Amino acid sequence: MGWMAAHTQETSGGVRRAVIVWSVVAVLFVSAFAGAVAILNATVFSAPAFARSYLDALAGSDGGAALAHPGVVVPDTGSRALLNGVALGTLDDIALVSDEADDDDGRTVRFSYTSEGAPGSTEFSLRHVGRNFLFFDGWEFARSPVATVRVQVQHATGFTANGLVVPTDGDPTPIAEDGTAAGAEYAVFTPSTYVLSHRSRYVDAGPVRVAATEPGAALDAVLTAQPNAIFVEQAQREINAYLSGCATQRVLLPAGCPFGKAIRDRIEGEPTWSIARMPAVTLQPYSADPNDRTWLVPEIVGTANIVVDVKSLFDGSVRTLDEDVPFGVSYRVTIQPDGTLMLQGL
Repeated sequence: MGWMAAHTQETSGGVRRAVIVWSVVAVLFVSAFAGAVAILNATVFSAPAFARSYLDALAGSDGGAALAHPGVVVPDTGSRALLNGVALGTLDDIALVSDEADDDDGRTVRFSYTSEGAPGSTEFSLRHVGRNFLFFDGWEFARSPVATVRVQVQHATGFTANGLVVPTDGDPTPIAEDGTAAGAEYAVFTPSTYVLSHRSRYVDAGPVRVAATEPGAALDAVLTAQPNAIFVEQAQREINAYLSGCATQRVLLPAGCPFGKAIRDRIEGEPTWSIARMPAVTLQPYSADPNDRTWLVPEIVGTANIVVDVKSLFDGSVRTLDEDVPFGVSYRVTIQPDGTLMLQGL
């Protein structure tokens, strides 16, 4: 009996020791796990880390990953074309500037960066949204990091944004109450910098730099197309050809032409015309309407020369008239769908 009591007492003591050991292990494990959770919530699952992952997506030109972040909400109106990762400019040197708690269990974080080579900073408002996997903090943008840019392309259609071609042909262009044309609206990420331009066969515009640094901001960008050298040269060639054709008419008043010579005396033989000085072409928008895609050659001056023998009705003498005749021309120019120019005299 004594032996059995001693054995029972020894077994009970072993159990107690095992319980104590496992209790200590459990406490250490829970403490380590809690510490790991705290560290992860302060780093990987922190508010700055959430915002940083969004910025990293922009830096990697991954528009889809940026849109996937909770709280990134794009307005129903406007175009999403500039959310395409191809249109995203460079975003470098990303660094956390500040991380402050809000009164409503949120945080406000600010990051600095360089966007398309220019320094900037953006503040994000974040909201705590419970736990991921029961332990880890979840976050979302309390204010969507999206802005809008209203792009107006004057006297042309379409533009490029950081190399991405954005066509606007056929898009409706709303007119504001004051009669001015309102350009199409595009959602853009913040922060982002878009370099907008237009280049076609005959006209160029920009570049215009638009920096979206504030979530919810509304920005405007106006691209005003200007005739390029190819346009001026082509218009000059066509006007030269037209005037040269006028000079082939061997009459005093060439039909449909801007020059001629009225003579009271009688002419002997056929007059000969030549263009002594071609008018130098300049181009400008035909009207102030930004949707007007026709162009104006404002009045330009040239000189034609006429040579003809003239017989005086007074005394019958004959002399050779060799005279420069100044003239002015003005045209409305339309760029045809096939790339040719249609000139209409004014």
